[in-house]
Amino acid sequence: MIRKIFPPNKSVFTVDSNGDGKIDSLQIKFINLLLPFVIPKEIEIGDFNIKELDPTSLDVSKYGKFFLDDTELNFSKDNVNLDTIKDRLLIYHKGESFNFDDIMEGKLVGRTINLNDSVSLFLKLENDTLKKFSKGSHSFRIESDLVSNLVINFELDESNMNIKFDPNNT
Repeated sequence: MIRKIFPPNKSVFTVDSNGDGKIDSLQIKFINLLLPFVIPKEIEIGDFNIKELDPTSLDVSKYGKFFLDDTELNFSKDNVNLDTIKDRLLIYHKGESFNFDDIMEGKLVGRTINLNDSVSLFLKLENDTLKKFSKGSHSFRIESDLVSNLVINFELDESNMNIKFDPNNT
């Protein structure tokens, strides 16, 4: 099922988000193949409730381990700067973007994600981080006690690398 929701050659892209000819972002695209759903007002996963989330003290590393290929990614509170995340994270659905503050303010609540709709997460990344997204096969893995462990396999090639951003193709 994960391979259908995140098709290996159609789910991860390296993107030039501002048209300057330089790759600066990673796009992760999810395709809803299950059934239409509405973004709920409250999201709870195990003991985690998004309404109780204090972004200034968020330590994602408490909720699981994250890996790109075999390298663990450090999302500890000491390593992640909230202001940087606010400036570098966008979610796109049907050509409309939502930044971190929009999400925290509930601007996605009530939005319907129809069958075959795609939702894209855009992350502006530093050049040294983007270099890790080289041509070939990769995997992103989450190990957590909150949810089942998740592995997303993806491939990067000419079709999904170094692409100019198109908000209508998100």
